[in-house]
Amino acid sequence: MRYKSSEMMQKIVRVIEYCRIHDGASPSVKYIADAVKLSKSTVHAYLLEMNERGMIKYAPGDINTGKTAMISTVNTTAPIVGSVKCGDPQLEEAEILGYVRLPSSIFGVNDMYILNARGDSMADAGIDDGDTVVVENRQFPEVNDIVVAMDDEGANTLKRYKGVNANGQARLAYENAENYPGREILLDSMRIQGIAKFVIKKL
Repeated sequence: MRYKSSEMMQKIVRVIEYCRIHDGASPSVKYIADAVKLSKSTVHAYLLEMNERGMIKYAPGDINTGKTAMISTVNTTAPIVGSVKCGDPQLEEAEILGYVRLPSSIFGVNDMYILNARGDSMADAGIDDGDTVVVENRQFPEVNDIVVAMDDEGANTLKRYKGVNANGQARLAYENAENYPGREILLDSMRIQGIAKFVIKKL
């Protein structure tokens, strides 16, 4: 092929970027050929030429553009399991509402799930009513971790874990000095449902 269309090259770039970003995988030559309506041999010739020009990085089974080379395609799948109250413990029934993919370059590769926060008791920690909280599914917190805690009655709440007092009670602190100064929940028995690691906010 003596002449290679720059417009076709841009179409191929868009196909590669779509697959890498949305599917998390490199497209095959056949996939690109079907998408841009060219033969596989013609697309292969384009890929070789685009690789020589530095437009893409091409090796059999792996094609990247400058944009996709900077994007991690490793994701953690996290279930959305409803809401948790930022206040006194409240009965909640776990229900998976859906799943989302979280980029591991930001969120890590730990076992995660997602909750929607309700209430204002964690406002000073940056968690407001309606925020999305990404929780690591871990049962052993450090002091000052923000935890999803459940008592023996099956009630749960989102609070800051302050350790254990002299009576052996777990201390869960509110984080809203204006509305709940010094307020804590004391539990004789507590189960940690997870450690809050990230907050996702609407702007």
